[in-house]
Amino acid sequence: MARPFLTVLTAPVPSNGRRWYQGVRSAIRPFVKPGVPLPYASPYPGHHALVRSVVEGLREIRADFNFNPRRTGDVGRAVYAPENAALAQAAALKRRGRVDYLVAGPVNALFPDEADGALLMPEIDRLIIACDWVKQLYAEAPQLAAKSVACPCGVDVTFWTPTQGVDRTKAAAIYWKSGDEAFCEQVEQIVRGFGLEPRRLRSGHGEHAHFSREEFRALLDQASVGVFLSAFETQGIALAEAWSMNVPTLAWDPQGTASWRGRSFRSGSSAPYLTAATGRLWRTVDDLAAVLRDVLAEPTSFQPRQWVLEHMTDAICSAALYRIIREGAAGSVGPIRQAGSVGPIGP
Repeated sequence: MARPFLTVLTAPVPSNGRRWYQGVRSAIRPFVKPGVPLPYASPYPGHHALVRSVVEGLREIRADFNFNPRRTGDVGRAVYAPENAALAQAAALKRRGRVDYLVAGPVNALFPDEADGALLMPEIDRLIIACDWVKQLYAEAPQLAAKSVACPCGVDVTFWTPTQGVDRTKAAAIYWKSGDEAFCEQVEQIVRGFGLEPRRLRSGHGEHAHFSREEFRALLDQASVGVFLSAFETQGIALAEAWSMNVPTLAWDPQGTASWRGRSFRSGSSAPYLTAATGRLWRTVDDLAAVLRDVLAEPTSFQPRQWVLEHMTDAICSAALYRIIREGAAGSVGPIRQAGSVGPIGP
């Protein structure tokens, strides 16, 4: 079987010895532990939301790629490795001449010196960032900004589909990721003043470690609007999931001091892909009251799900990523269109 053009690598390719050990262990397990189910293993190792979207999107557009092959001989000449152990292995393969073009990002690290300087490896040819403001974080490593290109991941618009016939006039989803509880309670009080019951979801970086996507979908399915409290977002996947559920979002966008793993920096945006079709931004509690009033007065002016269907599905975002990689690998400045590919993402 011929090598594919692209390999998406989010777990290192096992060695021959490791594959042999795993094969023997699988063969004897039914006898050693009869009836005991295997431990759960994610079909998308790494950053689940990103990896799922990339892999399913590439499958949908029928890209020439494979995903986490078991043998190094099956690794494509271009590798996309948004996971650091896989990235280190791919860099070693490139040094040995087995890989020609190496792509990382956007979830390997936020800062250049984070994760033992993974982003600074000279073998990386292209760095995917979730949005353009992330380049502000590379002020001390301009070589990263030079090789960076913004490309968000998509959302599963089949899963994130609103249920028909559900009453969405009485509740508002409160997505609390940043700010203290007193601030969140102030927001909820304003929401109550407009006759909506605030339903809070506590979040944090690595959102789905705090709640299941089923819980989030159920919350959005009953909400007329979502209020998002986050000091910064490089993409805002949860926002896109709300839009796919046809929920317009009011995103707090302080653009002030934010923190990531103990390091402070200035946020560039809390909703980099929000548009007039998907919601509104606000900075102070007083702003929120005015914005919420306007949004509730003209609910039909928003078309968040349609925006996602046109700009942020798995297929659309993966096609954009695939084009970036093909053009880089070919050293081309012109567009390279593949069967099933689509136009660029934009508001």
